[in-house]
Amino acid sequence: MSEPERTGRSAGADEARADSDARTAGDDETALQFGRKWRLLLLGMLGFVAVTTVLQFQVEGASALPEIVVSLYVVAVVAYGVVADAMQTRRFRIALYAGAVAWGAVRLVEGDTSLVTYALLGIGAFLLTRELTFAD
Repeated sequence: MSEPERTGRSAGADEARADSDARTAGDDETALQFGRKWRLLLLGMLGFVAVTTVLQFQVEGASALPEIVVSLYVVAVVAYGVVADAMQTRRFRIALYAGAVAWGAVRLVEGDTSLVTYALLGIGAFLLTRELTFAD
């Protein structure tokens, strides 16, 4: 094999390696931006919930505390899932389903008998029971 052929193949391999490295760097940057976007969305959601809970407490007083606590719990669970990248874990699902049941229970105690209340209770209880009963 002549020197130019070896050099050409080597240069081609180097180009392929450089292209691969560039794609990997681009993918890492995209993944980083995706994470940053989710974190910004999460921060916005936390801010929105904080403002609405303060307003709700000012309007309704202490009677709004159960709903405020459940809202903050659900937001904290979702925040944990996003920040710790734990949305696929059993612990996250159990905590989220428990939050749905608690949210439905608070709504029912407050006198809300809408379909959403019963859906939160029924579907949340079913999913929670399934998650606690059947192991992966």
